[in-house]
Amino acid sequence: MILEILFPLFIIMYWFSEGVTEGYTWAKPKRRNENKLIHSNNKSNGIMDYHGWRIFENLGIWGTVITAFFLDVPVKSFLLIGVGAWLIGSFLYESALNHIYYGKIWKPVDYKWHIFGKDIPWFGGKKSLVLVGLGLVIILLGIFWG
Repeated sequence: MILEILFPLFIIMYWFSEGVTEGYTWAKPKRRNENKLIHSNNKSNGIMDYHGWRIFENLGIWGTVITAFFLDVPVKSFLLIGVGAWLIGSFLYESALNHIYYGKIWKPVDYKWHIFGKDIPWFGGKKSLVLVGLGLVIILLGIFWG
C-alpha cells in the first residue's frame, strides 16, 4: 500500500518541479525575481534555486521508476494510478509554470495549446481543477478497484 501511495507522489513531484523550472526558463527577468517558487543562485525570493528544483525533478523520475519496479499490482491498477497522477501532475505543472511566467496560476479561459502544428482549445481558469478531482478518483479506483 505504501508503494501505491509513493508511486503517484513521485509522478506529481516530477511534474510540479518540471513546471517550476520550465516557467523559470521562459519567464522574463522581472518575473524571475518576483515569483515565490524559484530563484537564481544568489537571490532569496523563492523557495529554492533552479538546480534544487532540477534535483526534485530527478528524484521524481527515479522515485517513479523504482516504485513502479517494486509495485505489485495488476496492470489495470498500475495504469489507473499512473494516469490519475499524470492528470494531477499536469494541473500542478501548468499552475507552477503560469505562476512564474504570468504571476497567476490560471490559464486564460480561451487558451489554446499549440502542438503538432495545431491549435487545440483547452479549458482555462478554475475549470482546470477538474484534472485534480478526476485524477484523485482515478488513483483511488486504481488502488481499491484494481
